[in-house]
Amino acid sequence: MVEHFAQADGDGSRITWAHAVNSRQKLDEALHDSSVMMLEADLLVRGQGTPKEEPVPIMAHPPDVDSDITFEEWLALVKMSQKGIKLDFKSTEAAVTAFEILKPQISALHVPVLLNADILEGPDGLEPTVNTETFLGLCNTIPESTLSLGWTTSPKGKVVSPELAYNWQNVINICEVIQRFKLKQPMTYPVRAILMKASTLAPFKWLCDITCGTLTVWSADSDGVPLTQLLLVRNKFPKSHVYFDLPDTVEKDFDPFKDDPTSGLEGNTLGSCTKVLHEADWKGFVDDAGDDSRIYLGTETAVLSGRHALLMSRNPMNISDGGEINISGQVQFVNSPKVCDLKTNKGLEIYLHATIADLEHSSGVRCFIGVDGTASIRSSGSDEKETEKTASGPKSRIYAFHITHTDDTVSLKITEEKRSGQEIPMCTSTFFKCNNPVSVCAHSVIMRMNTANLFGVIQDLNLLVQ
Repeated sequence: MVEHFAQADGDGSRITWAHAVNSRQKLDEALHDSSVMMLEADLLVRGQGTPKEEPVPIMAHPPDVDSDITFEEWLALVKMSQKGIKLDFKSTEAAVTAFEILKPQISALHVPVLLNADILEGPDGLEPTVNTETFLGLCNTIPESTLSLGWTTSPKGKVVSPELAYNWQNVINICEVIQRFKLKQPMTYPVRAILMKASTLAPFKWLCDITCGTLTVWSADSDGVPLTQLLLVRNKFPKSHVYFDLPDTVEKDFDPFKDDPTSGLEGNTLGSCTKVLHEADWKGFVDDAGDDSRIYLGTETAVLSGRHALLMSRNPMNISDGGEINISGQVQFVNSPKVCDLKTNKGLEIYLHATIADLEHSSGVRCFIGVDGTASIRSSGSDEKETEKTASGPKSRIYAFHITHTDDTVSLKITEEKRSGQEIPMCTSTFFKCNNPVSVCAHSVIMRMNTANLFGVIQDLNLLVQ
């Protein structure tokens, strides 16, 4: 979208919006305002949810169920301008009827066309009023469009709790939807500014990496979003990858800091910096196409699920006399749509001295971090006798881990991590050793989840051979 407007100079924050253009008067004002680049409007069918409901798409936002302008009339006026449009569908019926009008005319619109709907339930959100399957099926019939796929959030007028934020579950769920429907259009994700905390930056960075997507940051008039949260997003993403659709009062405070967002942030507000997951060091793949395993590899984060989704170091590791290998990182466990029994021995497996063919035969060394706080090291030596040592760590959903491997010893240390704002307090560690008289042949480090009922979110991964 940013490429269409030369005056934005490649900066998504310079795109200007007219909001809720749902009446003839507002449309006329926006069309005659030379500073407006994008028109945002909402669609329902006339009399939505009432006995007088008609299959006529109109420009209206709930609770309104009528308007002085239909979508067909609105579109006829807009297509004579050079302004882009964002259509926010508030019901499945509105989408079905509006697409019948839009599809034949899309070739006459030489401007960005964003098709928006909240298709998944988000933080404090209600059940979506737009059916995901129906909406995405319609979107696939207009490949010229940009899809704006989002989450329901706290209803209008309700105070948003400061504890609420988007999370890994939200972004993984929408990534799975995109993969399932094989969507090919450009993507932007509408995110509510007040729900964008420091802890949400990594999930959305990963989502944009995986789908080549952008963010559209919006705010309700009543949200009172802190400037800090806007600056965190501005600082994390390239300028061309984030659009800001904000009330005028918020935009006025935000504008002076756009060129240098760090000037408005205190040092401790920036949060911890996630390590880059270098493509030269790690590769991800699924070794069995018939399995429901999947892996999504971003620039900072790997998300994997299932026994056949493997994250593997590209270069084989070997230990010289007196040397050691150190592997560290963080894993967060996120439920898949399937139900996972947390009492079972499910979690992340990290293999040393094993080939892909060895994984099902207990060869080499397996370090395990379970979703229930269990950790173990299992080794099979040259005499094929298996030994295992197990300890119980703190029960959490986020663990930091550190593996140290010398020529005859493997140690695993796990630490509970809890993220609250920018603080990362550390709790009691679990630490133990396992003698390991395994082969000294060089092998890659291999990671996998041992179930498709959980996603493992792996970050801050570091591999050091000394």
